[in-house]
Amino acid sequence: MSAVRSSARLYALVFAVSLVSGFGSLPAHANMVLSNAIVHFDEGAAARQDVEITNVGNEPLYVQIEPHIVHNPGTDEEERVAIKNPREHGLLVTPSRMVLAPGTAKSMRIVKLAMADDPKQEKERIYRISARPVVGDVTSGQSGVKVLIGYEVLAIVYPSSPEPNLVVERNGLVLSAENRGNTNVLLQEGFQCETPEQPLEDCAPVRGKRMYPGLKWSVELEHDLPVRFFQSVGTRNYVETYQ
Repeated sequence: MSAVRSSARLYALVFAVSLVSGFGSLPAHANMVLSNAIVHFDEGAAARQDVEITNVGNEPLYVQIEPHIVHNPGTDEEERVAIKNPREHGLLVTPSRMVLAPGTAKSMRIVKLAMADDPKQEKERIYRISARPVVGDVTSGQSGVKVLIGYEVLAIVYPSSPEPNLVVERNGLVLSAENRGNTNVLLQEGFQCETPEQPLEDCAPVRGKRMYPGLKWSVELEHDLPVRFFQSVGTRNYVETYQ
């Protein structure tokens, strides 16, 4: 699996609502599709990006959009704060809700703004934007469970001078990593192969991790073999081997 395809995976959120009464049941469908799951704001790139939301179902879709800034991402102290003042938190997302007729699409606009406490953009900023369907009224005679599948968009605002510095060490069957830089590094997929020619699908998989600045992380390996990771820094993808 390529690094690009892997990084485009959607982060699904499942919302289950019990509906009590009568006979029959409501089917569960994933009726909403997003054009992109990760938005990158690199230095010098456009400060405005759009994510298209499409209703692929046969009923009207009511979507609630809620942006959050993420403090201490990837740690036990991670905190998501709802953005009420875009100027304060450095991100504007519009609209806050939309109605999509069956088979139609609309754009969610994401705009990077300057922050008063970081005008030169020296720090990386992480945002999560949820787009979730809103449950409509239940009519008489319906029962069961209606499962609504929403999505999250990860928005990353990179520092004006990004300096990735991922330090990886091996200690037996334990691989440890620490990000000493000022921008995140994505360890997408890892593999331990007996030979360089061995097909990846036959190699032992190693789970990955998005390494945010300051984050420390370790993973236990199955074999005493080199580990190859598909890695990404911003929109740049490459393969790194750790002995």
